[in-house]
Amino acid sequence: MIGARPQPPRRRRPVALMTAALLFTVAASAATAEDTVRVLLAEGRPVVTVGSPGPLTLTDVSGRRILARRMGGGFRLTNQRGLVAVRETGKAAASLIAWPGDGALLTLDGQPFRGRLFVQVLNGGLVAVNLVELEAYLQGVVKDEIPPGWPAEAAKAVAVAARTYAVYQGLRNPDALFHLRATTASQVYGGARGEDARTNWAIQATRRQILTFGGQPFPAFYHSCSGGATEDAMDVFGLEYDTVLGVKDDYSLACPYVLWVERLTHRQIEGNLARAGHRVGRVLAIQDLIRSRTGRIFQIEVRHTQGTLVLEGRRFREAMGNDVIRSTDFQVREEGGAFTFVGRGSGHGVGLSQWGAKEMADLAFQYHEILKFYYPLAAIGLWPE
Repeated sequence: MIGARPQPPRRRRPVALMTAALLFTVAASAATAEDTVRVLLAEGRPVVTVGSPGPLTLTDVSGRRILARRMGGGFRLTNQRGLVAVRETGKAAASLIAWPGDGALLTLDGQPFRGRLFVQVLNGGLVAVNLVELEAYLQGVVKDEIPPGWPAEAAKAVAVAARTYAVYQGLRNPDALFHLRATTASQVYGGARGEDARTNWAIQATRRQILTFGGQPFPAFYHSCSGGATEDAMDVFGLEYDTVLGVKDDYSLACPYVLWVERLTHRQIEGNLARAGHRVGRVLAIQDLIRSRTGRIFQIEVRHTQGTLVLEGRRFREAMGNDVIRSTDFQVREEGGAFTFVGRGSGHGVGLSQWGAKEMADLAFQYHEILKFYYPLAAIGLWPE
């Protein structure tokens, strides 16, 4: 599920931008630019291992200089004074691309992926980016975003939303080193491990279909469970997302997280805030300051012995853990030396609710009807046109 506002990756060094431009050229040589996405798999690593069960070739980013080649097995890559070094051959380059044989998978630290892999040094650590065709990328997303046993129409709706989100992010950041992360910060992407024929079928059945507004790709956010109402995107991610409107969502009232309770001690809250970079004394009280029209917290106040800390609701949730405080739609009270949080829903609450889509599919709604319910201003188009 998409758990954070989409933002361009930080362009920390000019070399990263230059490499991204070269990377874009290499990727486009194997597939059209519209069909290729770049997914961040790892960053800050001292060592990564790249392998393949079949032929594997490592080249510099131009694709012309061969750094290593073998049939089966892998190579250990390290940071050698700012260059990516292949330990087995001793050769190094500013950045490299791993090319598997035709139809073969490649692996990063044992996890299989389709497409190719780009590696470079950034801020003292290795960065690994998967260059993968859009439809192959979706095979690694949809099976991790919803259970493969869910109704086919729900899987098709999520496939269209996930495809739209990937296209939208690629257009927002065309020259960036990567378009998407492999985590809930973008979409959960597990690569080729555990692909399922049922979700792959949903991707194929909706091939090239995306959501559009005014003929352009639509910011198709989605989440786990709305708890009864989805949120206006502009209230969560910013004014530029005013086309993603919230709706009353009774279809999500049967999800497992429609109501949840979590209890955290003062020490747990203080420790979580400190790890998030907020120095506080002993927590005395927690109070919401501003709520949205659906009841989600915009701002929350934490009073402590050294002062008062005011945070956005989603930042407080991130600090506590998104799997602990499941949404920003909660009430909090102190009792028995701890704070009890009682909340509704799971995720940021914007766009399609995955549990709501399941309920609608169970009630015989078609995927295009599910998408129209959660994205009332969007239409279905084809990408590329």
